[in-house]
Amino acid sequence: MTNNKNNFPQYEPIDEETVEILMSKLQCYVKNITDVLKIGKSADIFCRREVLYEIFNRIEMRRVYFHIFHNGIDMGELNEGCLLCFWILKLMPFEHDKFSNITLNTKIALCLFINMLGYVAAKTNRKINISGIIIDYLSYAFMYRDLSKEAIMALAESLLVG
Repeated sequence: MTNNKNNFPQYEPIDEETVEILMSKLQCYVKNITDVLKIGKSADIFCRREVLYEIFNRIEMRRVYFHIFHNGIDMGELNEGCLLCFWILKLMPFEHDKFSNITLNTKIALCLFINMLGYVAAKTNRKINISGIIIDYLSYAFMYRDLSKEAIMALAESLLVG
């Protein structure tokens, strides 16, 4: 084994094309957010683009981490979605006149989390093991608990069966 840094993948800041791909994934994952929040249209939600860019860069950094520390294993869409949730909860990029930042970003992260589980379950022929009480627990945990990236990833994996 070598400690030569040239033998490891190097992180490079994401380009505009990658930002657009990640933006479209985010929009897909929160497509029903206006129904969840009971607001008129998603255009009423303000997004600090520089914070989203920071979130996307952090996700890309984590891809390099996964490659190095998980023996070349791909991070996968489930973990990518979990990282989006984590960073939305930490950096709170969304704002709306009707909601406090913490409430809004928690609801967006929870919506993203549940939709992402549905997307991955459908893609992998699995089912989601989730109920109203679990959603309540997740909502509380997202709002008040200090969840790590790994804890959110473990939660997501544990809610998929089959």
